[in-house]
Amino acid sequence: MTSGPMLIAVEATRLQREVRGIGRYVRAILPRLVSQRPGLHLMLFAKTRRGVAALAEWVARDPRLCESVSVRHVREMARTPADLYWYPWNVIRPVPRRGASVVTVHDIAPVAMPDPRWLAWRKNLRWRLRFRSSARAATLMLADSAFTAAEIQRVLGVGADRIRVVLLAADDFAVPSSAGDAEALARLGVRAPFVLTVGAAEKRKNHALLERAMRSVVEAHRGATLVLAGPRRRANAPTADAPWVQTLGFVSDADLATLYRNAIALVMPSSYEGFGLPVLEAMMLGTPVICARAASLPEVAGDAALWVKPDDDAELAAAISRVLSDESLRARLRAGSLRQSGEFSWDDTARRTLNAFDEAHKMHALAHPAKLPALLEAAPSTR
Repeated sequence: MTSGPMLIAVEATRLQREVRGIGRYVRAILPRLVSQRPGLHLMLFAKTRRGVAALAEWVARDPRLCESVSVRHVREMARTPADLYWYPWNVIRPVPRRGASVVTVHDIAPVAMPDPRWLAWRKNLRWRLRFRSSARAATLMLADSAFTAAEIQRVLGVGADRIRVVLLAADDFAVPSSAGDAEALARLGVRAPFVLTVGAAEKRKNHALLERAMRSVVEAHRGATLVLAGPRRRANAPTADAPWVQTLGFVSDADLATLYRNAIALVMPSSYEGFGLPVLEAMMLGTPVICARAASLPEVAGDAALWVKPDDDAELAAAISRVLSDESLRARLRAGSLRQSGEFSWDDTARRTLNAFDEAHKMHALAHPAKLPALLEAAPSTR
């Protein structure tokens, strides 16, 4: 990027309502971007007037952001002169009229694994058009994992020269004191020993495989339960035919930390993940992890997890039973979890993101040399 003050326009319309996942990623690196790059100014774009006011209030409360961040309505984004436009939510909307564009792609599941129901054809078409339009508009695409980068190449036809892998982290995950764990578990209706899985009720999360495996597990380990945390239509009750399944729905970060800390293991049986943030969150707390060897999960869990095939419920049942019954195995997995989680940091994510911004800015400047002086002259003051 050029020397002196720099302006990056950030599509932030989902920042406050996305309390986990992508929202956590954006909230984690925004302050790190400005702290690592003196003179950097971020202009966040919200969706409504109320959203602009709420986002501005959030910025004002953070001393790391208040001097380097401003907020505007998203309808101004496409015509606001900036050195670079960043879209953290998978697609580029609205498309800017000028300048370099960078989009962070967390996964392309809506295109790679479209909804098979015939009534979903409009939704599938909409996602396909959005991703393909973004692939054409982006100067660079950031991928959460090498797996996602390969999927962008395979499905969207984007060359590797326009993709950069920037891994995520979990070292900002708030961990409350364990003193209130018993009370929190009682309030949630969770009893030990329990196996935990975290994620929305989507087919690719492979929860059906996990429930089949747990039927075998509970026969050998009476009293063991399966806790499902994440957005669901039906929550806060065991299923009629499987009283050992407890569906909690969405839970707060504090309750999630309690669940991670007290679970016998986090089980991540997904067949398709762009990254797999719950794996790192659990590992940061020393939770043993059992993963399907699929998609991005090997990049995240490394050699610290117990691995199973994503289509073998018998193998998964055997792995869960081993962790339930073998205390020494649990101790080894806990140590491995803590070691592996230490390999990831939001500081590194921010640094690699800034490097990608630099590359994209240079690439755009070389491709449009006549437009660069006018763009910099038109850029608004950062103060």
